[in-house]
Amino acid sequence: MVCVSYRGYWTSKGRPSESGISKDAVAAPEWITSQPRNNLTSRVPVILCGQSIGTGIATNIAANHQLLPREVDIKLLILETPFTNIRDMLVTIYPQKWLPYRYLRPFLWNHLDSWRALEQISKSSISLPKVVILEAEKDELVPKSHGDALEKRCIDLGLDVKRHVIRGALHTEVKSRTEGRTTTGEAIRVVGNSVGH
Repeated sequence: MVCVSYRGYWTSKGRPSESGISKDAVAAPEWITSQPRNNLTSRVPVILCGQSIGTGIATNIAANHQLLPREVDIKLLILETPFTNIRDMLVTIYPQKWLPYRYLRPFLWNHLDSWRALEQISKSSISLPKVVILEAEKDELVPKSHGDALEKRCIDLGLDVKRHVIRGALHTEVKSRTEGRTTTGEAIRVVGNSVGH
């Protein structure tokens, strides 16, 4: 398991930006594929997991798989409390039509867009990853409509998707709940068994 401490977060130095965080996210699979492996297969099965804004990074990295080492085979996307895209979140956070924020979309610095990324993933010539959406039942930041929309998007695009609503969880509590940990572990186990690891 590799956990990325993105620039500007936790103890990592630097200033967070979409391009910088994307570079950090690509560096993790590069590091993984550089490590000695016991098996002789050329492909390295990888699970990408993102929480909240990290779901936008995970889907965008999977959509732009050409940025990853050739050996990387993305088997599973775990999207915990995901949002459709930054534009929709802007309207979610500032729903009042009299506030100017919704009209400032062209000036956004970040453009993370899971909605668009899922379409790119579905058109990929490589094997398609399974998608697991973990939604917090009492999410105080991302509305339920985002999880609904992403699940429908996956279905419409022919992606194998499973959505789980973690009862009683707030936005940052999915994995601190037994149900969230169990669901995540089961998704990883199923993919692990399918690749024989």
